[in-house]
Amino acid sequence: MNAFNRKARSTARSLAVIALTGATCLLLPFAAIARILRSRRGALRSFWIGAPILNLSNLCRAERSLGVDARTLVTSTYFITREFDYDLSRYRSIPVLGHLLQGLVFLWLCAVADRLHLYCDRGALPSRGRFGFNPLELRVYSWLRIETFFWTYGADVRTRQATLDLGEPNCCTECTAVNVACICDSQLHARNFARIRRHATGVFSMGDMIEYTPGSRNDLFFWAIDIDANGGDRYRPSYSDYDGNRPLRVVHAPNHRAFKGTRFLEAAVARLRESGILVELIMVERVANDEALRIYRGADVIFDQCMIGFHGYFALEGMALGKTVMCFIRKPDQYLLEPDECPIVNVTIQTIASRLAEMAANPAQVRASGVRGRRYIERHFTVDAVAARMARAYAELGLT
Repeated sequence: MNAFNRKARSTARSLAVIALTGATCLLLPFAAIARILRSRRGALRSFWIGAPILNLSNLCRAERSLGVDARTLVTSTYFITREFDYDLSRYRSIPVLGHLLQGLVFLWLCAVADRLHLYCDRGALPSRGRFGFNPLELRVYSWLRIETFFWTYGADVRTRQATLDLGEPNCCTECTAVNVACICDSQLHARNFARIRRHATGVFSMGDMIEYTPGSRNDLFFWAIDIDANGGDRYRPSYSDYDGNRPLRVVHAPNHRAFKGTRFLEAAVARLRESGILVELIMVERVANDEALRIYRGADVIFDQCMIGFHGYFALEGMALGKTVMCFIRKPDQYLLEPDECPIVNVTIQTIASRLAEMAANPAQVRASGVRGRRYIERHFTVDAVAARMARAYAELGLT
């Protein structure tokens, strides 16, 4: 019965997508006419759409600082943040209206957008599956000469076989959500990425995501930290006051425990405690970003992950707050911006305990690493720093 219901839902979704695509085709000429009549005035109009992650708004701010009229638009939100210019999530679950709204948003973008930014898993129009673009969408953007840029966030490009080929450990080592958490399917990804490459003005990737996006530009390092937010208070550094006379506080914030190697961290901390080394492990899960940052400020060490092989946004937030950050980096020379300057403590599953013990025995090292981390963010990952790399990329593409 469950299989029957899943098939019925899949068929209903496919029929709905086909119907919406057909209706959109009928209305598309009106959007094209509106576009012609609208002669662009003032700043170039740019929209950032897709996965509602923290970095989306900061990338938008970076482009806005270049004189572009940039806005964010999302159709869903996570509990982490809802700071977007256009948030249509409240309408998405309404039967019929949700799909209709997506069609209207697509037509509106066709009429008013000069530039669109998307992640590699979906666009404005719904597709038949969770990952992949509606075949009509990217063709229309090309036809209307709308600049389209594609960015990666991880799950939108990671395939199972390519990940396993990287060696152990990896994102798939302990995954219990195959074909759910990431795109996974190599053939599906190949078709999707080929479609992207045909229509893209530019494709940007970084870290381990370059393994899945051949030909992409990998020098933007586009996770921006807005250290000026809230008058600088949001990421005001809070350097460790650890002196060895209390437990070393380690904060870990996994969105997916199996992908981040949480159990290996827990086991390492347990071994250290048994040996008499005082370590306190603080878990942060399903917490809004403002509350999470409050907890991070009390950390001595931020532990990102020991499986994927590349740091996440959490690691950058930790460094911005002046914390020592520990993370498994598979290929430092390829995955890191200015690797010789990056203070991330590179750990493996086997070395978690020894590196934490080293930190517990060297309070001065904990603080010094945090100071270096803050300096690293100030130099390379502020909104202005990312905007400068963005401007350089646009110029090299012949864009204004």
